[in-house]
Amino acid sequence: MVSSSVEFRGSVSADRRLQSRAVLGIVLMVSGLALYSLSDAFIKYLLESYSVSQTTLLRAGTRLIPLFMATFLFGGPRKVLRSQCSSLHLARLGVNLLYTFCFMYTFSLASLTTIYTFSYTSPFFMVILGALMLKEKVPLERWVAIGVGLFGVALAMQPGSEVVEKAALLVLVGTFLGAFNKILMRRLAATEHSLAIAIYPNLLMILTVLSFGLLSHIAPDSLSPYFTFSWKPMPWSDWGLFGVVGALTAGAQYGIAQALRFAEASTLAAFDYSTFFWVVALDFNWWKNIPDAYTLLGAAVIVGSNLYIFYRTRKERADQESLNPKFLKEEAI
Repeated sequence: MVSSSVEFRGSVSADRRLQSRAVLGIVLMVSGLALYSLSDAFIKYLLESYSVSQTTLLRAGTRLIPLFMATFLFGGPRKVLRSQCSSLHLARLGVNLLYTFCFMYTFSLASLTTIYTFSYTSPFFMVILGALMLKEKVPLERWVAIGVGLFGVALAMQPGSEVVEKAALLVLVGTFLGAFNKILMRRLAATEHSLAIAIYPNLLMILTVLSFGLLSHIAPDSLSPYFTFSWKPMPWSDWGLFGVVGALTAGAQYGIAQALRFAEASTLAAFDYSTFFWVVALDFNWWKNIPDAYTLLGAAVIVGSNLYIFYRTRKERADQESLNPKFLKEEAI
């Protein structure tokens, strides 16, 4: 999911400072998000043949290869993975683990369009967590926008559809955890290398799945079927598909990181929702799924609420900048 984008922060040089080339930044952002959507489509396709545990293990493994290779561009693994805040890392790793399992299981239940529609609630959870954890002041109109967005969630859940309701609840839990994960990532970014922030969750995922496998072997009935590790032999073509997933994810992360060099994050934020068009197209071409009226209307309400929150936030920042021209510069540091 998009919730996985990482901005790689190495040493800052003059030629890597923010450049005002918004069109190129938008193209790179949309391309990176398209690669993420395609990666998720491959994962959903592979889950039709392989267990959640096997798919999760190989997904994490293929992601690690390009990430570890990238560490040698920044002084090697020892330098990159050195941590100054191990306790916060552990908290974030636990949250990320649950978040990943929620979405991996949901991929086996629902269409990409349904999953992405509910995942667009992330800004709502970011506002709520920001108010609770960071003591941020949230204006009344933003709370109203969140309420309207939750009405859109209720529409998209299609009351009476057990599969959609189950998938929706899993995605909403996963999205809440993803928003919490982002807040923890922001705190870690002050002291930790971005590659370390990306590598550690994949290492933990591999260790967790292998631990499930060992426990399943020692005590077969101790885990639910969802967590039980099962391995199914794969043809070389499917090994190649897992390799493609790793390459697509790495390309998406790099594209988004580059986009943030050429355009401000506030300019790019609205283009997050371009993923909806990609997943609708992928659902139709791959599985012949067409979103129903409830999903489309719910998505429109959720995205509209998010865009209003984005508009109000940007307006408030502009007002603060007019009163204090140094505000945005300090925010960017």
